[in-house]
Amino acid sequence: MNHFIQIVKSDFKNYLRYSVLQTVLVLSILFSVSMAFFPQINPLILVYITVFILPVVILSISVYIETEEESLFPLAVCECSSIEIIFAKLCSALLMLLIPLILYIIVMFTVLHMNYNIFLFILIYLLSATIHIIIGFVLAITSKSSNLMSISYIGYIVIFSVMPIFYQQGLIPEFFQYALIISPAYLSGILFETVIVGYIHTPNWLIVLAVLLQFVYIFVFTFFVIRPYFKSYLLFRIDQKGEQQEK
Repeated sequence: MNHFIQIVKSDFKNYLRYSVLQTVLVLSILFSVSMAFFPQINPLILVYITVFILPVVILSISVYIETEEESLFPLAVCECSSIEIIFAKLCSALLMLLIPLILYIIVMFTVLHMNYNIFLFILIYLLSATIHIIIGFVLAITSKSSNLMSISYIGYIVIFSVMPIFYQQGLIPEFFQYALIISPAYLSGILFETVIVGYIHTPNWLIVLAVLLQFVYIFVFTFFVIRPYFKSYLLFRIDQKGEQQEK
């Protein structure tokens, strides 16, 4: 438990020092104001950007900061397990993402007078944010260099995060949904729309599939990619940083 608290504290110190927390706060306020005063903007688009793209960006920044700060070594050699480290980092990122969640709910209910199940909305928000943070870890672990990691993040955001948003806005042909079914962002979008718009617009089998696939992704990525390879990845990043300093 002590390791968990120390990792969360360290993450927030870095978030504050490198203005990540301040940036999330500013974006949350900006998006909330846009929801309130620009009704032509679909509020779900801003929610999608927050939970599909922001977690991946936060994770990439976190990895970069820890590499530059040379704070990876204590994590690589600590007695805590990879799962405990991941869980701590996941919690620190989710705590920061509660800022936009709270502001969005306030605006949706007090200004936009939207009526939906707030409990389900929060659960879907946290599930979507969680899987995208996990995906951020997977992209980091599977990348052999900082440049490749940056390309992986950009590629994922464009293909698997932005494309589902375009589809749900009617900018992509209907048949394309069958290709998007593998996208966690698309699956989350189905659940968000089901809660906000209503169950009658979405087949029951698609709702069940959207929930199950996201939990399957989280389980598979966590126990078959992150758990066995995370500490090896940390040591690899440490060696890579050392080689760069020698040059």
